[in-house]
Amino acid sequence: MILTVLGSSGTYPRPGGACNGFLLQEGETNLVVDLGNGCMSNLVKQVEFTSLSAIVITHMHIDHFGDLYPLFYALRFFPGEPWDLPVLMPGGGLEEMGCILGEDSREYLARVFLERPISKGNIYQVGDMKAAFYPTRHPVEGYSVRIEGEGWKVAYSSDTTPCPGLLEAAQGSDLFICEATFPASYTKEASHGHMTSVQAAEAATGAGVKSLLLTHIWPTFDPEDILGEVKEVYAGEATLAREGLQLKFGGG
Repeated sequence: MILTVLGSSGTYPRPGGACNGFLLQEGETNLVVDLGNGCMSNLVKQVEFTSLSAIVITHMHIDHFGDLYPLFYALRFFPGEPWDLPVLMPGGGLEEMGCILGEDSREYLARVFLERPISKGNIYQVGDMKAAFYPTRHPVEGYSVRIEGEGWKVAYSSDTTPCPGLLEAAQGSDLFICEATFPASYTKEASHGHMTSVQAAEAATGAGVKSLLLTHIWPTFDPEDILGEVKEVYAGEATLAREGLQLKFGGG
């Protein structure tokens, strides 16, 4: 399996960057997990958008689904109508997206995208991969996700404060993609639905993950400072998510 970072910024992109998004590829399976602002341009560098197997949207905040809009229009007007792309997302997500679209576009939204609602305990098979969902603790409905293929397990925190679902998703994974929005001293600010560097490190340690990929760091902060704080707590390999970074797992 090859994992490519499409975007790694929290809330808004840092210069030249994009908000959260990740592409997982194994065999003929191309799975995107979150598609935040700016991710589409990085996605099409890696794969034809008509060859996507499915999209996972972990929660309905714009920095995690914003580039579903350009993907929608790309598919909507593509010759041959490669529609019915499965989108695994909180129930009602497409209706929420449609609120800012014109009437004609709203009509096509549910034809281009095939909404597959996610909830606690859901397990979806996407080609060669299996995705399981665990509830987060965030101001809106959201899910951490655990994705498994042949010989590998990858977990993604989405946006959350520390909670049981986060540790369940991450348990024993080869790679834990975890938000570290704030430095350690911003515990109060993080408490509304995010994690600090130290909390991310503690979650990785508690779940016994093999390696940690830090994402969703606010552009306000220096990622190297966040990484330094993580390494004071987490003894495993820790890396910063950067646009274009690729990691390989298993035999795929």
